[in-house]
Amino acid sequence: MFILKAIQLMKKMYWFGCFGLFGTLLDYPYLSLFYLFFLLAPIELILSLIYDLKKEEHSSKTSDLKFLFQNLGMLIGIPIIYMRCWFHLPDHHYKAKVSYRLPFDGEWLTVNGGLDKETSHSWSICNQRYAYDFYIDQEGKSYRTDGKTVSDYYCYGESVLSPADGVVVDIKDSFEDTPISENGEIQCLASDIRGNYIVIHHGEKEYTTIAHLKKGSILVKAGDYVSQGQPIARCGNSGNTSEPHIHFQLQQGKSFLFSASLPIYFDGIQETLESTDIHYLTRGQRVTNIKKNK
Repeated sequence: MFILKAIQLMKKMYWFGCFGLFGTLLDYPYLSLFYLFFLLAPIELILSLIYDLKKEEHSSKTSDLKFLFQNLGMLIGIPIIYMRCWFHLPDHHYKAKVSYRLPFDGEWLTVNGGLDKETSHSWSICNQRYAYDFYIDQEGKSYRTDGKTVSDYYCYGESVLSPADGVVVDIKDSFEDTPISENGEIQCLASDIRGNYIVIHHGEKEYTTIAHLKKGSILVKAGDYVSQGQPIARCGNSGNTSEPHIHFQLQQGKSFLFSASLPIYFDGIQETLESTDIHYLTRGQRVTNIKKNK
């Protein structure tokens, strides 16, 4: 409220700068001092930006600004992550301290992700280097009917599970689903590329982020303890996404922008085509959790 009042006051005081024109025309030096009021313009602009970014209810302008700043933040985050890692980013030799399982039940396709540059989700963006994207497909298609609405997609609304025991440290549950574009272009309506998401702290310097969740489906809140396999939300299409899927990544810290991505060591999962137990995933694999004996 204080920022809003300050903005409104500055907008009124800004026009006092016009009196400086009379000082110039009439050669009154003291009146020329009123030009100083024009300096309030950039201050008012900065305060307006801060006020817009702090609002929970976003206009399209505010969402676009947040989206832009987040993308700039990812670029700025690259050198910061390198420095935090002493210029030695985690590689395929990293062994996770926690045993992780897939954040879903049933067979899903690994659409994106891997341990090398060729299969990586986003190799050059080191906060998402070892991230994965998953969806369900049948006979080579990820949707039924014509695939024009989010509900056409097999994975939409499917239960999302906690990949390991941990504590929820951050959630977002305010963005509507991104509509399916006819030309395949992404029309992100959210100010955060993750859309709705959950961040879970599993152990020392190990956090998972699960993104693109369905609005209103999140079953947990910050501070909640979750168990491995516990339902925590449902798959949606919020954020920067072309179709419903689950984005899943392991990272060094809570911050999405400034935390290095970590390779995920899975335990108790299976590549379904070969019926083989695996620990690391790569693009194109169909995977499922192996049911635990009670």
